[in-house]
Amino acid sequence: MGQVRRRQFLLAAGAGSLWVSLPAFAQQEKRVRRIGYLSGSTVQNNAAWLAAFREGMAALRWVEGRDYVIDARYANGVSQVRASLAAELVATQPDLLLATGEQAVGELAQRTKTIPIVFAVAADPVGSKFAASLQRPGSNATGLTGLAHDLGAKQLQLLKEALPRVANVVLLFEPTTPGSLSQVKDMEAAAARLKMRLTPIGLRQAAEIEGAFKRGAALGAQAYMVYASGIFSGQRQAIADLLLRYKVPAIAANTEYGEVGLLMSYGPYSPDNFRRAAAYVDKIFKGAKPGDLPIEQPSKFELVLNLKTAKAIGVKFPQSILVRADRVIE
Repeated sequence: MGQVRRRQFLLAAGAGSLWVSLPAFAQQEKRVRRIGYLSGSTVQNNAAWLAAFREGMAALRWVEGRDYVIDARYANGVSQVRASLAAELVATQPDLLLATGEQAVGELAQRTKTIPIVFAVAADPVGSKFAASLQRPGSNATGLTGLAHDLGAKQLQLLKEALPRVANVVLLFEPTTPGSLSQVKDMEAAAARLKMRLTPIGLRQAAEIEGAFKRGAALGAQAYMVYASGIFSGQRQAIADLLLRYKVPAIAANTEYGEVGLLMSYGPYSPDNFRRAAAYVDKIFKGAKPGDLPIEQPSKFELVLNLKTAKAIGVKFPQSILVRADRVIE
């Protein structure tokens, strides 16, 4: 009888220990996840993107503050600062790193091979060696691409259709961006097919922007292309103002450039990419490995035309371009 009672006691003790451990396990599973966010641009320029990401997380029932927090760092267009911010973020050992584009991903990928990285608008993740392939990245980084190679050729084509007489185009780009030099070569080849001359001017900091426009004017630039970059993203309004001063048309990939005053913009609708990036975060937090999650392409593109700028610089869009515009700013 005593042996039976002893067994009952042990079972009760075991049940008691199980009762204690379950809440502890549940509490551990419901801990607040930390997301480190790195952008080469400013707080203001990232607001709409992060708002879209939060919407995506909310749709997947992740509540900010209760389930996750975002530790955001902004380089404000200074590439040297971006590197130090990446080191700081990695040192805090967050559960996941969320990056805007190529430059930010490059800085983070250099510093960690274990913390998951999700990117929203990486131009060429395979060419930049962040991923082995789009279908199976095989690394700690995955997300959405910006289709940079195809995009540059399409922008030049739209520029030629809108302004048939334009033959001399200056491309502003950041040479430290991973994969940018190979993409510049692709754009030069696309320009040659369109019987246009593309002159690349590399900039490493925001202070060089005005000098680049003076050089462009000396080269007889008839139009500009603005390559996606943290430096330029933080200086969108200043670039638009300079273009108005020189009365020269320009096209950029980010639709936000058309909103602040560039003549044209064509590219992925960035907020949509950030909203979709939340699905990657959700899967990774639930146990998926970044290297097993295929990199997706943008699903929404926008052609934005700024008629106010067109009038100011004496440009009239042909009807064939106007009817294709997703948004017209007047």
